[in-house]
Amino acid sequence: MDKEEQIINTEEFVKANMKGYDSGHDWWHIVRVRNLAMFINEMELLADPLTVEITALLHDIADSKFAGDSAKGYLLISDFMDKNGLSSIREQVINVVKNISFSSKSTKELDDPLLFVVQDADRLDAIGAIGVARAFNYGGFRNNKIYDPEVISPSGSVHGTSSTISHFYEKLLLLKYRMNTLTGKKMADERHEFLELFLKQFYKEWDFSVKIK
Repeated sequence: MDKEEQIINTEEFVKANMKGYDSGHDWWHIVRVRNLAMFINEMELLADPLTVEITALLHDIADSKFAGDSAKGYLLISDFMDKNGLSSIREQVINVVKNISFSSKSTKELDDPLLFVVQDADRLDAIGAIGVARAFNYGGFRNNKIYDPEVISPSGSVHGTSSTISHFYEKLLLLKYRMNTLTGKKMADERHEFLELFLKQFYKEWDFSVKIK
């Protein structure tokens, strides 16, 4: 099986297994992460290009938010890769899938260039204009509040029930400082600035008041 056929089969496998995901974690999220990962790797030359592409395509298959039991997701990936001539990179790919999330232990401790590349790509897609759109899409999907001023202090610290705006402080605004590669860090700067601009405008509109004589 040649590389082109392996990529096509992986695309079809991902599309078939992510049908129940929300639109912030759908096929187009996978496409964006793949494009970002391939660009970062082209600039950094950290990992095998085919392995980067396959990993980016598979990175959300075992996401417990949608897939349920992650262990079953890892077995699904393993079985697919064995059947498609990708056994030689299976362990590398599954290691990234297991450790890519924001809640995983420090990436630096793992010292895995493949993880550095794909994780940066995934984190970049969580910030900037698309990151804002994805955050509110997922908040709606989970029926979360847009914002609750009673649980966010003026300094941005969050206490109590989460909202989509509190998610900015809990995760999104932290991602700029957790990028692994130089390319990822440079790309995160602009997207982080957009998050700050968005929040500034949001609070301006939320706190709008007018005195009526």
